[in-house]
Amino acid sequence: MTLKAVLFDLDGTLVDSVPQLTSGVNALMCEMGLAAFTRDEVAAMVGKGVPVLIERIALARGLTREPEALARMQSNYTRAMKATDVRLAAFFPGVIEALGALREAGIKTVLVTNKMRLMTEDFLDKTGTAHLFDAVVAAGDTPRAKPAPDMVELACRKAGALPEEAVMIGDSANDALAAAAAGVRIILVRTGYNEGVPIDQWAHQNGFGEVLDDTAQACRALLAENARISLRGGRCVCGNAAPSQSD
Repeated sequence: MTLKAVLFDLDGTLVDSVPQLTSGVNALMCEMGLAAFTRDEVAAMVGKGVPVLIERIALARGLTREPEALARMQSNYTRAMKATDVRLAAFFPGVIEALGALREAGIKTVLVTNKMRLMTEDFLDKTGTAHLFDAVVAAGDTPRAKPAPDMVELACRKAGALPEEAVMIGDSANDALAAAAAGVRIILVRTGYNEGVPIDQWAHQNGFGEVLDDTAQACRALLAENARISLRGGRCVCGNAAPSQSD
């Protein structure tokens, strides 16, 4: 079946955001009079959205995890992130060109991120890249975030694509599990964080077979594959199906 939509995670898939996230986290730590985190420590904590990140920060620093205290930390972190230099989060090489190539081929592009919508829109506005996406699905848009399938399912609806007409590109177990649960093929890339676990190792252990170096490579492969499918009258003969944990 011809490809209609490609869904993208943001942090670790399209951009190396850990430098900016580390800056925001440590601005919060400075404000609270606490020790800073290293880049690697922050990388191991990100992936499931801001509320989980804040809980992990509180646990690492021995802070109370009562809801009111966590809510204050989250509010202060959001403010700190808005004040960080957006240039600290750089797009990986070839990503912007790859997004453009997909759109030129008539393939919808949808951003699917556990990042809060306010922070996501702020990043897209400051980098001038909102036009590269036909739709954005962010934290709060669905009852459950990745690794639940809700966000991927909504992304498909926004793109007007059936699950079998879409592909998800991500860097983590959250992306893989969300896509598989939604019946969407997943391509994992090695540029991300995956909460400190090497993605090749995790993918092998959990039955996910498509792991590529980066998003630009994944997009080139999809464009080439889609061209071959189109030449064969829209019937996929490549044998690539969305993997599942039981494969």
